[in-house]
Amino acid sequence: MTQVDNRCRTAGLAGLLLGLGCLCAAPPGIAAQAPTGLGRVSVSVGVDGVLPADLRFVDGEDAGEAALYGDDQSDAGTLGSGLEYRLAAGYRFGAFRAQVELTVTGQRAYEGQSNYAGGGPVQPTEARMNARRLLLSGFREFGALGGGRLWVGGGLGANRYRLTDYVQRFPSPDDPSGRLRRGPAGEVPSTSLPANTGYGFAWMLAAGLTVPLRADVLLDFGYRYTDAGRVRTGAGDIDVVRYDEEGSRQLRRVAINPTGADLRLHSLTATLRWLP
Repeated sequence: MTQVDNRCRTAGLAGLLLGLGCLCAAPPGIAAQAPTGLGRVSVSVGVDGVLPADLRFVDGEDAGEAALYGDDQSDAGTLGSGLEYRLAAGYRFGAFRAQVELTVTGQRAYEGQSNYAGGGPVQPTEARMNARRLLLSGFREFGALGGGRLWVGGGLGANRYRLTDYVQRFPSPDDPSGRLRRGPAGEVPSTSLPANTGYGFAWMLAAGLTVPLRADVLLDFGYRYTDAGRVRTGAGDIDVVRYDEEGSRQLRRVAINPTGADLRLHSLTATLRWLP
């Protein structure tokens, strides 16, 4: 993920907040268009701007293999900002609405630093991840702000993720002529971790503002906190690339236990909701 990408996405998130402020100033009369009564079906599509998330990968459960990190060692970094796309169907009971929602996350890049003993001050790591999340959610309207209606909500469900291309590199070891020496053309020694597809328990909390556009079309703006559970590398062989004193490339495969990190997300949301 480039710095330009991050700047564009940050500007998009700022624009979402600006739009929310503008809509808060809408004439109060528009709120009269809000539907009333029981039992209204809704269908919605949304886009979420997900802020960067801090991750720290450590040794996971014991699968009968070697531990990768050990005591006081880890890989800490940031999962870059990105977009999530959401499709939901709901049913409203007065001020309360229940819905089932599917969220799809575009591929996001992880960039971090490991801290192996002897690996030197700079040990860059990278990986890629995408996810799908299915939640059963509930929302409750509780007041008005300008021309809109305030709401809070929460949900429970499952997160399915795919973690790939996880590589750790060692460009500046403490001993440049030791076990982490470079190759004859400056090749950097590396360790590649197994990819993994997994599932985790997920829950979210949200709050925001609904602005009616028409009697049957609503625009929701909000903030979400999502605990997407734990993401893990696979149990299995890591690819350890090293170079011997003669400059030959050596590849070793070592079976390890999985490693894992807690995934917690903050996002700004915009949702268009139809009441057929």
